[in-house]
Amino acid sequence: MNSDRFRMTYGFGSSLTLLGKRLLLIYGAIYILELLFEHWLKIPVVGVLQLYPFKYKSFHIWQIFTHPFIHNPRAPISFLINCLVFYFFAAPVENAFGSKRFLIFFYLSALGGALSGLAFSSVSGFNAPFLGMLPSILSMIVIFGLLSPESTILLMFILPIKAKYISYGTALITLLIFLAKANPHGAYHLGGILLGYIYFKGPRTIFDPNLIYTKYLEWQLKRKRSRFKVLDGNKKKDDDKPTYH
Repeated sequence: MNSDRFRMTYGFGSSLTLLGKRLLLIYGAIYILELLFEHWLKIPVVGVLQLYPFKYKSFHIWQIFTHPFIHNPRAPISFLINCLVFYFFAAPVENAFGSKRFLIFFYLSALGGALSGLAFSSVSGFNAPFLGMLPSILSMIVIFGLLSPESTILLMFILPIKAKYISYGTALITLLIFLAKANPHGAYHLGGILLGYIYFKGPRTIFDPNLIYTKYLEWQLKRKRSRFKVLDGNKKKDDDKPTYH
């Protein structure tokens, strides 16, 4: 994909597509229903729909598909932050992918998070239930930075920073949190980024041994070229000094 098309500044007023508006409306409606069921009607729907690790008796296969649509009913601020990040990043990523591929990317990232979380659920520190769209949000931030590395984002609406640094920083922080076991949901977040990245690059591109070998040869060539020094031909003979290669 040509990243030059997306070299612009994103801040307030980033236009949301029709698909993006519909997704936000759906998530908002579901969250309001959650609040009504959990806090007013005393019906624990979240406990049925969130994703439990395998060892829990409450685990059901449908939770792999339902957990991205629900959020913590005791953390409305966290839900609103997720929606705000979606508002700023969804439109340019969808414009690059197209609506159909964007939907596949968004929920494939959620699936990657679920599979990764379940795979590590037997490891100490990663055995907590999970819910929410954060793996897809993190994956979307990373891909946005790869699509438009030179775009400027107003971090915290104040500090201008290149999109590529937001992308690299998001991936690095997620990896470090996972390795440090600082968050019981770290495996979900990392898995979402990884599967989203694989879909973005294409499995054949990432796992093709011929391409990997070609990249290795290119790296070796650049490494050898860096050992050579360019001589200035306009220097006087008296100024010439031996040059070692």
